Amino acid sequence: MLLVDEQDIINTYSEEEKFSCNKYAEYNELIKENPSFGYKRCAKLLDTPQGRTRWWHTKGAKRAVPLALKTANKLKEEGFLPFCTNHKYCTNILRILGVLFGDGGIDRRLNTLAFISADKRDINLWKKDLLEMFPFISNKMNLREGGDYGHSFNLRVFDRNIIRFFVALGAPVGDKVSTKYSLPEYIFNLSQNNKMAFLDGLLSSEISVPNFRGDNRWNWTKRFTNFSLGLSKIDSLEKEHRHLLKNLRNLCASVGLACTPNLRKEIGKVTQRKDGHTSCCYRIFSQTHFEKVINFNKKFPLRYSQGKKRRLDAEIEKAIEFRNWCGSPASGKP
Repeated sequence: MLLVDEQDIINTYSEEEKFSCNKYAEYNELIKENPSFGYKRCAKLLDTPQGRTRWWHTKGAKRAVPLALKTANKLKEEGFLPFCTNHKYCTNILRILGVLFGDGGIDRRLNTLAFISADKRDINLWKKDLLEMFPFISNKMNLREGGDYGHSFNLRVFDRNIIRFFVALGAPVGDKVSTKYSLPEYIFNLSQNNKMAFLDGLLSSEISVPNFRGDNRWNWTKRFTNFSLGLSKIDSLEKEHRHLLKNLRNLCASVGLACTPNLRKEIGKVTQRKDGHTSCCYRIFSQTHFEKVINFNKKFPLRYSQGKKRRLDAEIEKAIEFRNWCGSPASGKP
């Protein structure tokens, strides 16, 4: 299945740049049919400035092409256009895309692609995976440490070729809390493996590790609790956000990750933003039956949050130990 082609890359640019690409295509067709035409005549026939066709007409290394086509050509050279589901890196790229719906992001000017984590090991792994797929970005990355106490790391990529590539693939752009965005339409038509890769990237960022409660050994109601995914949004975009979360819940269901019908708005934890908007976290909840949590742990490696994976393993060990104890003669339980 085709996911990104040259036109999708062009569509990430301004209307002026799209117009330039259209004129460039008309120019090439005109020259092909009339090789003797000069740039002035071409400009007149195409109703475009001579300064534009002059550089298109130039021979050799100085010949100009529209910026959008330069990006498309670079991605072609590197083997990423056209980008289809049979590409050798498709699964890995969809996992990176999932991260961009979570703790990653692309700034609104399309200058930076970033991933933020408190664990530098996750940052290093994300960097390693990016460089394996896109080795040409090695000199266009940097790492910044931030947070109030120096506890977070921000890996930033400045190569606009892959930034445009991920935008064309459907990544959100700008501040996700105050921006309307949706899941890419193609995501529901992907294979199970590719849907799970996308979700693994997102869940690595946004899933909360369930707790196995409670503390009293004689409490027979011990169970997993607080197994949820939370995404924040400003109040004015609540309707659109609920629609996104409904689709996300449907995507989870399509790979066997059962969620409850509950969608909770955390009205007790309202954030007053600097831009004047108020925002809340909205949560969807995964079912917490023992078998469902075990199934989740088997399906999702949470590749970019190994700390969460270790905590989840530890909670499951508690549950297994408790179930084994309950089934033993010493417990007094049948």
